[in-house]
Amino acid sequence: MFKIQTALAALVTVLSFIYFDKRQLEVKLVGLTFLLSFLNDQMVDVFDLRGKEVNIPSAVYGIVAFIPLSLLYNKALNGRYRRGFTLVAMVYLTFAILNSCFIQKEEINTYNYSFSAIVFLFYSILYFYRLMVDLPVQHLHRVPMFWFNASMLIFNAGTLFLYLFTTYLVEVLHNDLLFYWTFHNIMNIIQLLVVMIGLWQDLRNIKSPSSSLSEP
Repeated sequence: MFKIQTALAALVTVLSFIYFDKRQLEVKLVGLTFLLSFLNDQMVDVFDLRGKEVNIPSAVYGIVAFIPLSLLYNKALNGRYRRGFTLVAMVYLTFAILNSCFIQKEEINTYNYSFSAIVFLFYSILYFYRLMVDLPVQHLHRVPMFWFNASMLIFNAGTLFLYLFTTYLVEVLHNDLLFYWTFHNIMNIIQLLVVMIGLWQDLRNIKSPSSSLSEP
């Protein structure tokens, strides 16, 4: 599962960056996010990390990736909530850095992941709400951001409870999380596949401008 999600992250990055000058900013931000995800996966092998050390690259990725994802939603919503997004980002980054440095350290940074999942669940619901209210197009499946947002909703809704109960499973039940983290990887693969639908639609819009539709 791990190798599959790594390969898909690399493929999403490539699909996001080809025809770079013609791609929407949202697509480039998605590509950057999954480039960071791919690099995160490679760090374990590159630095030959063992034990709890494997959690360090993931903690860094969780903090850094919050930025392009926040910019993604700010752009998708036309800057309508820029001040709110900026405030949330500042609060999250401050909390996440403090948590990684002084609280959970080399443990799985579940506090960061839970915070992030809740934020992006809210953003994804907000985006769908604005999409329904503004309803700029009839064929929503032709809007790449519709698919990007759907992938975020699916992944974060599916993994939030895993993050919330990870500490209990490890410290109280002494679970090795193999089954639960396999579920996490499956959700990540589903997310990547949904993102690829959005990328395919964006490439289709580039090749056939008449099929390109505006977003909210």
